[in-house]
Amino acid sequence: MILRALLAAAAILLALSPAARAQTVTPQSSSRLAVSFTTERVGSGRLLVYGDVRNGSNDACERVIVSVEGLDENGRVVSRGRAYVFGVVPSRGTSPFEVRMSSPGSERRFRVEIESFQFVSSGN
Repeated sequence: MILRALLAAAAILLALSPAARAQTVTPQSSSRLAVSFTTERVGSGRLLVYGDVRNGSNDACERVIVSVEGLDENGRVVSRGRAYVFGVVPSRGTSPFEVRMSSPGSERRFRVEIESFQFVSSGN
């Protein structure tokens, strides 16, 4: 008797609930985003990395995070920082970024990459 009541309740809930929709997630590649940057020492033990993110796609990008790693002469990471790009990177346009970080002073080169981003849906 209890089993029948539970089955009937489950059937009613299924009938009244909205249909489940499949969701498609398309991986996003940063291959259409390019970074240009300049480094500058600011005071003792501080480093400023600034530049632009260029968007080569037909869609604007938002929530873009740039990561910076300072590498020593052996290629080891000796400093690290990250920051959001200012605003939205428009389609076929650029937006600036600025990363301020601590620096031991032993950096010989820098790796600057797009850590994450999201294309703005065009609504089509």
